[in-house]
Amino acid sequence: MGLRLASSQFWIDRKNDKFLQTFRRVRLMPLYSMPHIKDLDLNLRDNTRNIFFHMDIDCFFAQAEERDNPKFKGMPISVGGWGTGAGGIVMTCNYEARKRGVDTGMSVVTAKTVCPELISLPCDGVKYESIIYDIQDIVKQYFPEDCMEQYSIDECFWNGSQIFRNIDDAEKFAKKIKEEIYYKQRLTVSIGLSYNKSYAKMATKFNKPNGLSVVRAENKEKIIYPLPCDKLWGIAHRMYRRMLGMNIITLGDLAKHNSHRIRKEFGINGIVLQKCAQGLDTSGIFVKPESSEKMIGHHNTLHAPIFEKEEINKEVRSMCEYAARKLRFKNLVTGRIHLYIRFENLTYTGGEYKLSFYTNDDEEIYSAALEILKNLRYKPTEFLKLRMSGIDCTDLHKDTGERNLHIFKQEKNLPFTALDALKMKYGEKIIRLGLS
Repeated sequence: MGLRLASSQFWIDRKNDKFLQTFRRVRLMPLYSMPHIKDLDLNLRDNTRNIFFHMDIDCFFAQAEERDNPKFKGMPISVGGWGTGAGGIVMTCNYEARKRGVDTGMSVVTAKTVCPELISLPCDGVKYESIIYDIQDIVKQYFPEDCMEQYSIDECFWNGSQIFRNIDDAEKFAKKIKEEIYYKQRLTVSIGLSYNKSYAKMATKFNKPNGLSVVRAENKEKIIYPLPCDKLWGIAHRMYRRMLGMNIITLGDLAKHNSHRIRKEFGINGIVLQKCAQGLDTSGIFVKPESSEKMIGHHNTLHAPIFEKEEINKEVRSMCEYAARKLRFKNLVTGRIHLYIRFENLTYTGGEYKLSFYTNDDEEIYSAALEILKNLRYKPTEFLKLRMSGIDCTDLHKDTGERNLHIFKQEKNLPFTALDALKMKYGEKIIRLGLS
């Protein structure tokens, strides 16, 4: 599957896992993509000739907001949540906010208590998604897709082993691509460069923001081994506490510790982590296997609950436009629409509508959503307001370009491709179709 996908590319299905069937999707995080024992070459072949890059966009969401709103420059800002209200958490914050004690994962209320002057901004997922696509386009000029791994929305790995003669050439290239990304996007990125993925990921953190760090095989004991062992990819605070109890304090301690004790205490994961600490991570680029889309959708939780018909229609229209744009982006059409809403008391209602044709047209999807809304058994009222709504498009097929011709209906040939391009570049609200 190519990297140029909508945000659903950063999720992986867990359908076959009985425990996780409770949840429809699980976020692709280090737990699922860090090196696994099956990814390591247990013959311990020489991997020091490999060249891996790890790129991280510095406090991505906050930096994007600073770029687009120069008035925030030098001020503590965070993204996520809704100002001083009780809803929402800090998704990320800039370095000015971090200096004042704000951290990712805090509630907005706590962050405002720690830093009263904090400016909390809403998340603009569409804009961030567009920026990622543009940065991917820059990188793909130099790397084939099977040499790129999108680890999260703001992090990725590149394998340059077959592209660069040595790590010095790779370092020169890293400087060049950092300059190109800044010139085209006005965003700074930090890059870690090493002969394995684990060291490259750690190196990215050494000189943030706008840093470039290199870890070579010959200087790992000087640079990597003195670090606290929780700096290693995959060691969280609970495992770190257990390691401290075994007198494993630094990565050097972990690398040199008795492997039988490690195996007894942490199982096979402990062996994997020890090999990563030793620089024996031989895992390569993870390429997600191609699979057909089953569902495309969008949902939104509102800051202020609504109940008036015009406001609800406007919210549903916005979701339908975004879902239709995702369908067109992936060259798909849908034959079934699901609409669901959640009220203030956290109860749900919803329904589905089967189309008599396949489409990715905003108007047709919106009309189907209105039919569902009209037939809902429970509708939002002044005493039971709508807090969250969502739309799912299922029964997906490739778009062949064929359309049903309505004899008694005037067809509108709207330039959706041009409208989509504008929204990708300038945001979802740059242009909207009028409500009929």
